[in-house]
Amino acid sequence: MPYNIIDLIESDETMSTCQMFNAEVCYGSGLVYDTELATAQVQAQVDDFVLDNDLASYFLGVCQDFKLFGFCVSVIILNEDASRIVRIVCKQACYSTTSRLQTPSRTISSKSRA
Repeated sequence: MPYNIIDLIESDETMSTCQMFNAEVCYGSGLVYDTELATAQVQAQVDDFVLDNDLASYFLGVCQDFKLFGFCVSVIILNEDASRIVRIVCKQACYSTTSRLQTPSRTISSKSRA
């Protein structure tokens, strides 16, 4: 069914344009971060993170998936000691599952709380 929704929206020029407009309106003016009061080290870390991650594309993808499917899937990648986020990616909701997944440490389900 998700593929049908995408096909139907993309096949209609007006609908496709309206959905993109709706996502952009939901997105607003984008993400604004303020490191004015942070230390120079934190400012450098934030700048590096923003350079390595396309946050505008990430948030637009999240908004589009919420508009189309009512949910989104984000992948958050941590550094080796799990003390910092190094990458964030929005996966297309139509390629995702909400069923239980086995992991080495525990089972993740759509009802799990972090």
